[in-house]
Amino acid sequence: MPDVEKVKAVFKEIPSIYDKMNTYMSLGMDIFWRLSLLKIIPKSGRVLDVGTGTGKLESLAGPTGDFVGIDITREMIALNRNKGKLLLASATKMPIKENVFDAIVSSFVLRNLPSTEDYFREGIRTLKEGGIMANLDAFPEKRKGLSEFFSLYFYKLLPRIAKLVSSSGSYNYLAMTVKNFKSPEVVAEEMRKAGFKEVKIRRFVSPSASIVFGRK
Repeated sequence: MPDVEKVKAVFKEIPSIYDKMNTYMSLGMDIFWRLSLLKIIPKSGRVLDVGTGTGKLESLAGPTGDFVGIDITREMIALNRNKGKLLLASATKMPIKENVFDAIVSSFVLRNLPSTEDYFREGIRTLKEGGIMANLDAFPEKRKGLSEFFSLYFYKLLPRIAKLVSSSGSYNYLAMTVKNFKSPEVVAEEMRKAGFKEVKIRRFVSPSASIVFGRK
C-alpha cells in the first residue's frame, strides 16, 4: 500500500485541478458514480466523508445529511467548502469517538491508504450500530474486451494528457495505484473480517469503477 508522505506529496500538487481532471478523465462518469454512492447511504444523519478533498461528494449530496470531512492533505481541504467540519487526519487512525456516524463514505480513496484493513476497523469503531460504510474506487479492470481498452487509455494515454494539462507527474502515480490495487472481492472480504455484514459489490458497466459497501 502507498506511503502516507508520498500520498500527501502527490495531492499537494493538484488540489486546484483534481476535481475537473477526474471528470474529464472519466468522461463525466465520476459524477454518476458518486451520485450512485450517495444513494446507498441514508438521506439524513451524520456522514463521515473520508478523503474529502475539496468536498465534491458533499456538494453533490446537497442539503441532505450532516457531513464531516477527513483528509490528510492540508492543501486539498483548504479548498473545501465544509468549513468548521473538517479534520486533518488519517483515515486509518481517526481522532473520533466510537459510535458517532450513521454512514461513512469514500470516493477514490481506498487505493491511497496505507492499510485498508486499519481503515475498515476504524469504520466499525466509529459507526453507529446499523450504520453503512460505502467505498467507491477504481479497480484493475479484468473483464474481457474492456481490460485492453482500459489499459491503453488509463495507464498510458491519460497520464500523458494530465501531465500536459497540469505539468505534474501525479497522474502517472494515480494510474499505477489502480493497476496495482486489490480486486473488489479482496476488499469485500477485508470488510467482512473487520466485522461488516451484508457486504456487497456494485460493479458499473463503465470500466474499473465499483462500490464495495456493508453494514455494521
